[in-house]
Amino acid sequence: MSCSTHARRLRHAGAFVVLVIGLSPGAPLHAQPKTDVVTLANGDRITGEVTRLDRGRLEFSTDDAGTLYLEWDKLVSVVSTRLVEVVTSDGRRFLGSLGRTDDRSVAVVSPGATVTLRMSEVTIIRPIGGSFWRKLDGSVDAGFNYTRSSGVAQLNFNSDTVYRRPASQARLTASLTVTEKEDDPGRDDRGTLEASYLLYPWREWFVVAVGRFESNESLGLALRSQIGAATGPRLINTNRAQLSLGAGLVLNDERGVDVEATQNVEALFVLSSSFFTYDRPRTNLDLNLQYYPSLSDPGRHRAQLDAGVKRELWKDFFVALSLYNTYDSRPPNPAADTNDVGIVASIGWTY
Repeated sequence: MSCSTHARRLRHAGAFVVLVIGLSPGAPLHAQPKTDVVTLANGDRITGEVTRLDRGRLEFSTDDAGTLYLEWDKLVSVVSTRLVEVVTSDGRRFLGSLGRTDDRSVAVVSPGATVTLRMSEVTIIRPIGGSFWRKLDGSVDAGFNYTRSSGVAQLNFNSDTVYRRPASQARLTASLTVTEKEDDPGRDDRGTLEASYLLYPWREWFVVAVGRFESNESLGLALRSQIGAATGPRLINTNRAQLSLGAGLVLNDERGVDVEATQNVEALFVLSSSFFTYDRPRTNLDLNLQYYPSLSDPGRHRAQLDAGVKRELWKDFFVALSLYNTYDSRPPNPAADTNDVGIVASIGWTY
C-alpha cells in the first residue's frame, strides 16, 4: 500500500476522532450557590452541591476544593434544598429535597410526605432542572500499537456519552479501529456508531430503542444499518454492581464487500453487567453480550461480546484494557472470516 494511501486513511481516522471529541461536553457555563451539605464518617461536614450519585460514588461540587468524588458507603448524611430524583436498588423512585434525618439514612421531603430510606438502599440521586451539561456523563480513550516484526500498525478510538434524565437516558457510543499492514494491501478496519434511548417505565424493567451503524472488513461487511428495540428486567442495581437481561427484535440492511445488499430480521438477546469499586485506584469492569439469531435466514447466528476494565491513573484519567469478539456464522461475503477478535490497550479521560 502506498505512503499516500496510508496518510489519507490516517487523516480520515484522525478527522473522525476530532469530530467525536469536539462533541464532548465542556464545563457548565453558570454556577449556582452551593448550599448542600454532606457529613463524612469522621464527622467532617462539607458544603457544596450534589451533582449526582451513580455507581456508588457521589459527585459533589465545592467552591474551594473543586469537584469531589465521595464513596457513598463512607458518608453519614446528605442534605440538599434542591429538587432531586432518588432511585433505590429495587427500582422505587422519589422526588423531593433531602432533609435532615438519622445517620446513614436519607429523608426525601416532598409536599405530600417525607420518606426515610437507608443509604444502602439508595443507588441514584439526580438533581432535577439542572443544566444540559450537568446531565452528561461519559469517557473517551485512544490507543496505538505497532509491531515491527509483522509490520502491523493499529489505531483505536472509543467514545461514550450519556445524557441522563429522570427514569430515562440517551446514549451515543462510537468505536473505530484502523489497521495498516506493510505487506498486505487488504483492509481490516472496523467501526461502529450507536445511538440508544433507554426508558424505565416500571420499577425494575427497562425498554430500549437502538440505532446502529457498523462496518467490519474482516467479516466482509462494508456497512450494516440496524434499528431495533428490546425490553427486560434489571436484576441487580446496587452501589457495587449492575446486571440486566433483555430480549427484542432488530431489522437491518447489510451491504457486504463485493456482494448484493440484503435485508434481515433477527431476534435479539442482551446481557449487560458492570462491577465497580472506588477504593484507590478506582476500577470499573464492564461486560456486554448481544446474540442475534436470524429469523429471515434460519441457521444464521451473530454475536457481539465487549468486555473491558478501566483503572484510574489520577483524577478523571484512566488506563483501559478491552476485548471484543464479533462472530457471524454466515457473513455477507461467504469468503470472509466468521470471527474477529481483538484486545485493545488505551488511555482515556472521563467527564
